[in-house]
Amino acid sequence: MDIEALREKINAARGTFDYRLEKILFRLGEDICLLMEQQRLSRTQLAERMGVSPAYITKILSGNPNLTIKSLLKLADAMGKELTLQFAPRAAQKRSSRSRHFGRTLSGRP
Repeated sequence: MDIEALREKINAARGTFDYRLEKILFRLGEDICLLMEQQRLSRTQLAERMGVSPAYITKILSGNPNLTIKSLLKLADAMGKELTLQFAPRAAQKRSSRSRHFGRTLSGRP
């Protein structure tokens, strides 16, 4: 497979629901791990703050897609953070000339 065909397949995959879901879950897990590190919180301590089991924290960090807004709010409260959700324009609408040159979209994190 040549590089251009591979690039097209990757770009096509980026637009799928499953890819976008995994990307969000991955970023959420990264953000939680960073906050836990900054606050020197163990999984057990975070679980205690949320009133859940440590296994539940492991599921969250493993990318459990069944998170409710209620559980996200509990998580934010347990970490002393504000939960914000927003609808933003799709990344394809914000493409720069540089991202088109490399065949990818640049998605900045808020």
